[in-house]
Amino acid sequence: MNRLDRYLFVTQLGPFGFFALALTGIIWLAQTLPLMEIIIDNGQSGFIFLEFATLILPNVLIVVLPFAVFASTLFTINRLFGESEMVVILSSGLSPTRVIRATVAVGVLAMLGIAVLVVVLQPRSTTRLADRIVKVRQNFVGTLLREKQFIHPTSGVTIYIKESSKAGEIEGLFLNDQRDPINPVTYSAKQALLLQDEDELRLVMIQGVMQRYSMIEKNLNIIEFDQFIFDLSGILGEAQVREPRPLEYFISELLNPDQIIVGGGTYSASTYLAEAHAKLAFPLLGFALPIFAFAMLMTASYKRTGLGIRIAVTGASGIVIVGSTLIIKTWVSANPGMYLLSYAPALFCLFLALLVLTKSRVKRTLYQLPARV
Repeated sequence: MNRLDRYLFVTQLGPFGFFALALTGIIWLAQTLPLMEIIIDNGQSGFIFLEFATLILPNVLIVVLPFAVFASTLFTINRLFGESEMVVILSSGLSPTRVIRATVAVGVLAMLGIAVLVVVLQPRSTTRLADRIVKVRQNFVGTLLREKQFIHPTSGVTIYIKESSKAGEIEGLFLNDQRDPINPVTYSAKQALLLQDEDELRLVMIQGVMQRYSMIEKNLNIIEFDQFIFDLSGILGEAQVREPRPLEYFISELLNPDQIIVGGGTYSASTYLAEAHAKLAFPLLGFALPIFAFAMLMTASYKRTGLGIRIAVTGASGIVIVGSTLIIKTWVSANPGMYLLSYAPALFCLFLALLVLTKSRVKRTLYQLPARV
Protein backbone atom coordinates (compact mmCIF):
# COMPACT_ATOMS: atom_id res chain seq x y z
CA MET A 1 0.00 0.00 0.00
CA ASN A 2 1.34 3.43 -0.94
CA ARG A 3 0.82 6.61 1.05
CA LEU A 4 -2.64 7.29 -0.45
CA ASP A 5 -3.82 3.76 0.32
CA ARG A 6 -2.55 4.00 3.90
CA TYR A 7 -4.29 7.34 4.34
CA LEU A 8 -7.62 6.01 3.07
CA PHE A 9 -7.21 2.84 5.15
CA VAL A 10 -6.62 4.76 8.39
CA THR A 11 -9.41 7.20 7.51
CA GLN A 12 -11.88 4.32 7.20
CA LEU A 13 -10.50 2.33 10.12
CA GLY A 14 -11.42 5.02 12.65
CA PRO A 15 -15.16 5.10 11.83
CA PHE A 16 -15.13 1.30 11.66
CA GLY A 17 -13.98 1.13 15.26
CA PHE A 18 -16.50 3.78 16.32
CA PHE A 19 -19.48 2.08 14.69
CA ALA A 20 -18.37 -1.30 16.01
CA LEU A 21 -18.23 0.01 19.58
CA ALA A 22 -21.50 1.93 19.31
CA LEU A 23 -23.50 -0.90 17.76
CA THR A 24 -21.95 -3.45 20.11
CA GLY A 25 -22.96 -1.36 23.11
CA ILE A 26 -26.56 -1.08 21.93
CA ILE A 27 -27.08 -4.73 20.98
CA TRP A 28 -25.03 -5.99 23.93
CA LEU A 29 -27.23 -4.03 26.32
CA ALA A 30 -30.39 -5.45 24.77
CA GLN A 31 -29.01 -9.00 24.95
CA THR A 32 -27.84 -8.74 28.56
CA LEU A 33 -31.16 -7.59 30.03
CA PRO A 34 -32.65 -11.13 30.06
CA LEU A 35 -29.42 -12.36 31.66
CA MET A 36 -29.74 -9.75 34.39
CA GLU A 37 -33.20 -11.12 35.18
CA ILE A 38 -31.72 -14.61 35.58
CA ILE A 39 -29.02 -13.24 37.90
CA ILE A 40 -31.52 -11.39 40.09
CA ASP A 41 -34.04 -14.24 40.25
CA ASN A 42 -31.35 -16.69 41.37
CA GLY A 43 -29.63 -14.36 43.82
CA GLN A 44 -26.26 -14.31 42.06
CA SER A 45 -23.50 -11.70 42.30
CA GLY A 46 -22.41 -9.06 39.82
CA PHE A 47 -19.34 -11.09 38.88
CA ILE A 48 -21.60 -13.78 37.42
CA PHE A 49 -23.36 -11.11 35.37
CA LEU A 50 -20.02 -9.85 34.04
CA GLU A 51 -19.12 -13.41 33.07
CA PHE A 52 -22.42 -13.81 31.22
CA ALA A 53 -22.01 -10.45 29.50
CA THR A 54 -18.51 -11.41 28.33
CA LEU A 55 -19.64 -14.77 26.99
CA ILE A 56 -22.40 -13.18 24.92
CA LEU A 57 -20.01 -10.77 23.13
CA PRO A 58 -18.96 -13.13 20.27
CA ASN A 59 -22.60 -13.58 19.19
CA VAL A 60 -23.09 -9.82 19.30
CA LEU A 61 -19.93 -9.05 17.33
CA ILE A 62 -20.81 -11.50 14.55
CA VAL A 63 -23.92 -9.43 13.79
CA VAL A 64 -22.31 -6.06 14.51
CA LEU A 65 -19.12 -6.25 12.43
CA PRO A 66 -20.80 -6.50 8.98
CA PHE A 67 -22.99 -3.49 9.80
CA ALA A 68 -20.04 -1.59 11.29
CA VAL A 69 -17.74 -2.01 8.29
CA PHE A 70 -20.65 -1.21 5.97
CA ALA A 71 -21.58 1.97 7.86
CA SER A 72 -17.95 3.07 8.15
CA THR A 73 -17.51 2.82 4.37
CA LEU A 74 -20.61 4.90 3.74
CA PHE A 75 -19.50 7.50 6.28
CA THR A 76 -15.90 7.70 5.04
CA ILE A 77 -16.69 8.01 1.33
CA ASN A 78 -19.38 10.61 2.01
CA ARG A 79 -16.97 12.63 4.18
CA LEU A 80 -14.22 12.47 1.57
CA PHE A 81 -16.63 13.80 -1.05
CA GLY A 82 -17.98 16.43 1.35
CA GLU A 83 -14.49 17.75 2.06
CA SER A 84 -13.58 17.53 -1.68
CA GLU A 85 -10.70 15.13 -0.95
CA MET A 86 -12.17 12.41 -3.16
CA VAL A 87 -12.79 14.96 -5.92
CA VAL A 88 -9.10 15.84 -5.88
CA ILE A 89 -8.09 12.16 -5.87
CA LEU A 90 -10.29 11.34 -8.87
CA SER A 91 -9.21 14.51 -10.68
CA SER A 92 -5.61 13.33 -10.47
CA GLY A 93 -6.47 10.52 -12.87
CA LEU A 94 -7.06 7.69 -10.39
CA SER A 95 -10.11 5.54 -11.06
CA PRO A 96 -12.47 4.11 -8.40
CA THR A 97 -11.03 0.65 -9.06
CA ARG A 98 -7.64 2.03 -8.00
CA VAL A 99 -8.93 3.81 -4.89
CA ILE A 100 -10.82 0.74 -3.67
CA ARG A 101 -7.69 -0.92 -2.27
CA ALA A 102 -8.10 0.59 1.19
CA THR A 103 -11.75 -0.51 1.38
CA VAL A 104 -10.78 -4.02 0.32
CA ALA A 105 -8.17 -4.09 3.09
CA VAL A 106 -10.75 -3.04 5.69
CA GLY A 107 -13.16 -5.65 4.31
CA VAL A 108 -10.50 -8.35 4.61
CA LEU A 109 -9.85 -7.26 8.20
CA ALA A 110 -13.56 -7.50 9.03
CA MET A 111 -13.84 -10.86 7.26
CA LEU A 112 -10.94 -12.33 9.25
CA GLY A 113 -12.38 -11.01 12.52
CA ILE A 114 -15.80 -12.53 11.81
CA ALA A 115 -14.18 -15.80 10.73
CA VAL A 116 -12.31 -16.10 14.04
CA LEU A 117 -15.52 -15.37 15.94
CA VAL A 118 -17.58 -17.86 13.96
CA VAL A 119 -15.06 -20.69 13.77
CA VAL A 120 -13.45 -20.52 17.21
CA LEU A 121 -15.10 -18.22 19.75
CA GLN A 122 -18.84 -18.48 19.11
CA PRO A 123 -19.25 -22.25 19.69
CA ARG A 124 -17.18 -22.20 22.86
CA SER A 125 -18.71 -19.06 24.35
CA THR A 126 -22.28 -20.13 23.51
CA THR A 127 -21.77 -23.56 25.08
CA ARG A 128 -20.12 -22.05 28.14
CA LEU A 129 -22.91 -19.50 28.56
CA ALA A 130 -25.67 -22.11 28.26
CA ASP A 131 -23.94 -24.39 30.78
CA ARG A 132 -23.43 -21.54 33.24
CA ILE A 133 -27.08 -20.46 32.99
CA VAL A 134 -28.23 -24.00 33.73
CA LYS A 135 -25.82 -24.22 36.65
CA VAL A 136 -27.02 -20.90 38.07
CA ARG A 137 -30.64 -21.95 37.79
CA GLN A 138 -29.84 -25.22 39.55
CA ASN A 139 -27.93 -23.48 42.32
CA PHE A 140 -30.81 -23.80 44.74
CA VAL A 141 -28.78 -22.39 47.62
CA GLY A 142 -28.69 -18.97 45.98
CA THR A 143 -32.35 -19.29 45.00
CA LEU A 144 -33.60 -20.12 48.48
CA LEU A 145 -31.39 -17.83 50.56
CA ARG A 146 -33.40 -14.67 50.06
CA GLU A 147 -33.93 -12.67 53.17
CA LYS A 148 -37.38 -11.44 54.22
CA GLN A 149 -39.16 -12.84 51.17
CA PHE A 150 -41.80 -15.52 50.83
CA ILE A 151 -40.34 -18.04 48.36
CA HIS A 152 -42.37 -20.73 46.60
CA PRO A 153 -39.86 -23.27 45.20
CA THR A 154 -42.77 -25.53 44.19
CA SER A 155 -46.53 -25.63 44.45
CA GLY A 156 -47.69 -26.01 48.05
CA VAL A 157 -44.38 -25.08 49.69
CA THR A 158 -43.61 -21.66 51.19
CA ILE A 159 -40.28 -20.66 52.76
CA TYR A 160 -39.47 -17.48 54.67
CA ILE A 161 -35.97 -16.60 55.92
CA LYS A 162 -35.21 -13.74 58.28
CA GLU A 163 -31.42 -13.60 57.84
CA SER A 164 -28.96 -15.74 55.88
CA SER A 165 -25.36 -15.97 54.75
CA LYS A 166 -23.75 -17.17 51.53
CA ALA A 167 -22.46 -20.23 53.42
CA GLY A 168 -26.05 -21.41 53.89
CA GLU A 169 -26.43 -20.37 57.53
CA ILE A 170 -29.96 -19.19 58.38
CA GLU A 171 -31.33 -17.21 61.32
CA GLY A 172 -35.09 -17.44 61.70
CA LEU A 173 -36.84 -19.93 59.39
CA PHE A 174 -40.47 -20.55 58.52
CA LEU A 175 -41.50 -23.41 56.19
CA ASN A 176 -45.06 -24.34 55.29
CA ASP A 177 -45.65 -27.64 53.45
CA GLN A 178 -49.15 -28.08 52.02
CA ARG A 179 -48.38 -30.66 49.36
CA ASP A 180 -50.62 -32.98 51.34
CA PRO A 181 -53.74 -30.82 51.79
CA ILE A 182 -55.22 -33.25 54.34
CA ASN A 183 -52.19 -33.05 56.65
CA PRO A 184 -50.40 -29.67 56.18
CA VAL A 185 -47.18 -29.20 58.14
CA THR A 186 -45.54 -26.01 59.35
CA TYR A 187 -41.92 -25.81 60.53
CA SER A 188 -40.28 -22.95 62.39
CA ALA A 189 -36.73 -22.86 63.70
CA LYS A 190 -34.40 -20.35 65.31
CA GLN A 191 -31.48 -21.52 63.18
CA ALA A 192 -31.00 -23.68 60.10
CA LEU A 193 -28.31 -24.77 57.69
CA LEU A 194 -28.82 -25.33 53.96
CA LEU A 195 -26.56 -28.10 52.61
CA GLN A 196 -26.15 -29.01 48.95
CA ASP A 197 -24.22 -32.07 47.79
CA GLU A 198 -24.41 -32.57 44.02
CA ASP A 199 -28.12 -33.31 43.36
CA GLU A 200 -29.07 -33.56 47.05
CA LEU A 201 -30.29 -30.55 49.00
CA ARG A 202 -31.13 -30.74 52.70
CA LEU A 203 -32.34 -28.20 55.22
CA VAL A 204 -31.06 -28.87 58.75
CA MET A 205 -33.31 -27.05 61.25
CA ILE A 206 -32.06 -26.40 64.81
CA GLN A 207 -34.20 -25.62 67.85
CA GLY A 208 -37.57 -25.51 66.20
CA VAL A 209 -41.19 -26.60 66.24
CA MET A 210 -43.18 -28.79 63.85
CA GLN A 211 -46.95 -28.30 63.71
CA ARG A 212 -49.04 -30.90 61.88
CA TYR A 213 -52.77 -30.34 61.47
CA SER A 214 -55.15 -33.15 60.48
CA MET A 215 -58.10 -31.97 58.42
CA ILE A 216 -59.91 -35.27 59.10
CA GLU A 217 -59.41 -35.53 62.85
CA LYS A 218 -59.45 -31.75 63.33
CA ASN A 219 -56.51 -31.77 65.74
CA LEU A 220 -53.11 -30.10 65.86
CA ASN A 221 -49.94 -31.97 66.81
CA ILE A 222 -46.98 -29.90 68.00
CA ILE A 223 -43.50 -31.38 68.25
CA GLU A 224 -40.46 -29.52 69.50
CA PHE A 225 -37.07 -30.67 68.21
CA ASP A 226 -33.42 -29.84 68.72
CA GLN A 227 -32.51 -30.86 65.18
CA PHE A 228 -34.60 -31.91 62.21
CA ILE A 229 -33.52 -32.63 58.63
CA PHE A 230 -35.90 -31.66 55.82
CA ASP A 231 -35.11 -33.07 52.35
CA LEU A 232 -35.59 -30.43 49.65
CA SER A 233 -34.41 -32.60 46.75
CA GLY A 234 -37.87 -33.97 46.07
CA ILE A 235 -39.37 -30.49 46.17
CA LEU A 236 -36.98 -28.90 43.69
CA GLY A 237 -36.97 -31.81 41.29
CA GLU A 238 -34.20 -33.40 39.27
CA ALA A 239 -31.69 -31.43 37.27
CA GLN A 240 -32.68 -31.14 33.64
CA VAL A 241 -30.36 -32.31 30.88
CA ARG A 242 -29.62 -29.47 28.47
CA GLU A 243 -29.86 -30.07 24.74
CA PRO A 244 -27.10 -28.27 22.79
CA ARG A 245 -28.34 -25.91 20.10
CA PRO A 246 -26.90 -25.97 16.55
CA LEU A 247 -25.17 -22.67 17.33
CA GLU A 248 -22.92 -24.44 19.85
CA TYR A 249 -21.29 -26.82 17.37
CA PHE A 250 -18.17 -26.13 15.33
CA ILE A 251 -18.50 -25.84 11.56
CA SER A 252 -16.66 -29.13 11.00
CA GLU A 253 -19.25 -30.85 13.19
CA LEU A 254 -22.22 -29.14 11.58
CA LEU A 255 -21.12 -30.26 8.13
CA ASN A 256 -21.40 -33.86 9.36
CA PRO A 257 -24.86 -33.78 11.00
CA ASP A 258 -25.29 -37.55 11.06
CA GLN A 259 -22.56 -37.82 13.66
CA ILE A 260 -24.30 -35.20 15.83
CA ILE A 261 -27.64 -37.01 15.56
CA VAL A 262 -26.02 -40.33 16.48
CA GLY A 263 -24.50 -38.60 19.51
CA GLY A 264 -27.95 -37.53 20.71
CA GLY A 265 -28.74 -34.39 18.74
CA THR A 266 -32.49 -33.81 18.47
CA TYR A 267 -32.48 -31.32 15.60
CA SER A 268 -32.80 -32.37 11.98
CA ALA A 269 -29.77 -32.82 9.73
CA SER A 270 -30.95 -29.94 7.52
CA THR A 271 -31.00 -27.60 10.53
CA TYR A 272 -27.37 -28.37 11.33
CA LEU A 273 -26.35 -27.92 7.68
CA ALA A 274 -28.19 -24.60 7.45
CA GLU A 275 -26.36 -23.37 10.55
CA ALA A 276 -22.99 -24.42 9.08
CA HIS A 277 -23.49 -22.56 5.81
CA ALA A 278 -24.88 -19.50 7.59
CA LYS A 279 -21.70 -19.37 9.67
CA LEU A 280 -19.60 -19.60 6.53
CA ALA A 281 -21.63 -16.87 4.81
CA PHE A 282 -21.19 -14.21 7.49
CA PRO A 283 -17.41 -13.68 7.01
CA LEU A 284 -18.01 -13.33 3.27
CA LEU A 285 -20.73 -10.81 4.05
CA GLY A 286 -18.27 -8.74 6.09
CA PHE A 287 -16.01 -8.58 3.02
CA ALA A 288 -18.72 -7.88 0.43
CA LEU A 289 -20.71 -5.13 2.18
CA PRO A 290 -17.96 -2.45 2.28
CA ILE A 291 -17.09 -3.07 -1.36
CA PHE A 292 -20.77 -2.76 -2.24
CA ALA A 293 -21.04 0.52 -0.31
CA PHE A 294 -17.88 1.85 -1.95
CA ALA A 295 -19.10 1.03 -5.45
CA MET A 296 -22.53 2.57 -4.94
CA LEU A 297 -21.15 5.89 -3.65
CA MET A 298 -18.13 6.20 -5.91
CA THR A 299 -20.23 5.84 -9.07
CA ALA A 300 -22.87 8.35 -7.95
CA SER A 301 -23.12 11.72 -9.64
CA TYR A 302 -21.33 14.27 -7.50
CA LYS A 303 -23.49 16.98 -5.97
CA ARG A 304 -22.55 19.79 -3.63
CA THR A 305 -25.63 19.04 -1.56
CA GLY A 306 -24.24 15.61 -0.75
CA LEU A 307 -25.10 12.00 -1.47
CA GLY A 308 -27.97 11.69 0.98
CA ILE A 309 -30.39 9.84 -1.31
CA ARG A 310 -27.74 7.40 -2.55
CA ILE A 311 -26.58 6.77 1.04
CA ALA A 312 -30.14 6.11 2.19
CA VAL A 313 -30.82 3.67 -0.65
CA THR A 314 -27.49 1.90 -0.17
CA GLY A 315 -27.95 1.69 3.60
CA ALA A 316 -31.42 0.20 3.22
CA SER A 317 -30.06 -2.28 0.68
CA GLY A 318 -27.36 -3.38 3.10
CA ILE A 319 -29.91 -4.00 5.86
CA VAL A 320 -32.04 -6.03 3.45
CA ILE A 321 -29.00 -8.08 2.41
CA VAL A 322 -28.06 -8.95 5.99
CA GLY A 323 -31.68 -9.71 6.82
CA SER A 324 -32.04 -11.93 3.76
CA THR A 325 -29.01 -13.93 4.91
CA LEU A 326 -30.81 -14.76 8.15
CA ILE A 327 -34.07 -15.51 6.32
CA ILE A 328 -32.33 -17.80 3.85
CA LYS A 329 -30.89 -19.74 6.80
CA THR A 330 -34.42 -20.62 7.89
CA TRP A 331 -35.42 -21.51 4.34
CA VAL A 332 -32.37 -23.71 3.79
CA SER A 333 -33.15 -25.67 6.97
CA ALA A 334 -36.36 -26.77 5.23
CA ASN A 335 -34.67 -27.21 1.83
CA PRO A 336 -31.14 -28.53 2.48
CA GLY A 337 -30.46 -29.08 -1.22
CA MET A 338 -30.44 -25.31 -1.75
CA TYR A 339 -27.62 -24.59 0.71
CA LEU A 340 -25.70 -22.56 -1.90
CA LEU A 341 -28.31 -19.83 -1.52
CA SER A 342 -26.77 -19.06 1.87
CA TYR A 343 -23.96 -17.31 0.00
CA ALA A 344 -26.25 -15.56 -2.51
CA PRO A 345 -26.60 -12.18 -0.66
CA ALA A 346 -22.83 -11.74 -0.26
CA LEU A 347 -22.08 -12.87 -3.81
CA PHE A 348 -24.81 -10.57 -5.12
CA CYS A 349 -23.11 -7.64 -3.37
CA LEU A 350 -19.78 -8.46 -4.97
CA PHE A 351 -21.32 -9.00 -8.41
CA LEU A 352 -23.29 -5.75 -8.29
CA ALA A 353 -20.25 -3.81 -7.08
CA LEU A 354 -18.10 -5.26 -9.85
CA LEU A 355 -20.77 -4.51 -12.43
CA VAL A 356 -21.18 -0.90 -11.31
CA LEU A 357 -17.44 -0.24 -11.11
CA THR A 358 -16.78 -1.86 -14.51
CA LYS A 359 -19.57 0.12 -16.14
CA SER A 360 -18.25 3.33 -14.65
CA ARG A 361 -14.72 2.57 -15.84
CA VAL A 362 -15.93 1.87 -19.39
CA LYS A 363 -17.82 5.16 -19.47
CA ARG A 364 -14.76 6.98 -18.15
CA THR A 365 -12.53 5.41 -20.80
CA LEU A 366 -14.92 6.25 -23.65
CA TYR A 367 -15.20 9.82 -22.40
CA GLN A 368 -11.43 10.25 -22.48
CA LEU A 369 -10.98 8.83 -26.03
CA PRO A 370 -10.21 11.50 -28.65
CA ALA A 371 -13.04 12.12 -31.10
CA ARG A 372 -12.45 11.14 -34.74
CA VAL A 373 -13.07 13.69 -37.47
